[in-house]
Amino acid sequence: MTRMTDINRYTREYLRHYEEDSFELHAIAERRTRVLHSVRKYPHESILEVGCGVEPCFLFFEDYKTYAVVEPSSEFVQHARRGAEGKPHVRVVQGFLEEVVDSLRAQGAFEFIIVSSLLHEVPDPSALLQAVRRLATPSTTVHINVPNVYSFHRLLALEMGLIRSLFEPSATELRFQRHTRFDRESLLKVVADNGFRVLHFETYLVKPFTHDQMDALLRHGIIDLKTLAALGAMTKYLPDMGCEMFVEVRAG
Repeated sequence: MTRMTDINRYTREYLRHYEEDSFELHAIAERRTRVLHSVRKYPHESILEVGCGVEPCFLFFEDYKTYAVVEPSSEFVQHARRGAEGKPHVRVVQGFLEEVVDSLRAQGAFEFIIVSSLLHEVPDPSALLQAVRRLATPSTTVHINVPNVYSFHRLLALEMGLIRSLFEPSATELRFQRHTRFDRESLLKVVADNGFRVLHFETYLVKPFTHDQMDALLRHGIIDLKTLAALGAMTKYLPDMGCEMFVEVRAG
């Protein structure tokens, strides 16, 4: 994981989602569902998760032989290590990915690498992908997900004149020090430029409004969990407009 501007500030902002029970928690759950679906599609006895937040994926399934987490935030590392108690095949390494690539390589290859909600947050996406590339064999599958600038809510904001460009940074992006905004073309290009070929691409979770507006709708009971589940399925009708997107890639 390449260095962020201020990892401590990022940690504080991230934890606010859990303190406020915000819509982002539903987005996190939907994101994790997509990650785990990808994992189960491919060989995954040895897994690396790059950046784990409060809830590393190993908490939600046990179908692996070895699992490594690399995370720079000391608070998130503490959460992960508590979650790994009683799981002898899980190891949690504190640091940025580039700093620990050599030690990870010395411990063996990974069949599956998770890079979830991270590529857009680092100052140099290519540096992160090059570090991942060094850990990937030709048979390693990598799952990468990022926000989609062609999300329904951003298109709506553009048509309303609230933003001048789909690539204009949002309040959430500024809050989380996000450096890069991706559409399908730019995501596919950056992975190809860094030595990966795409196996699958998909957007998911149609979000009609901003996070703050979704929070308000949930608080006032205007929408509920059934609504959110339906929005998660709406990309079958609006396949390019999910608020997030992912690729499954391999080196070569």
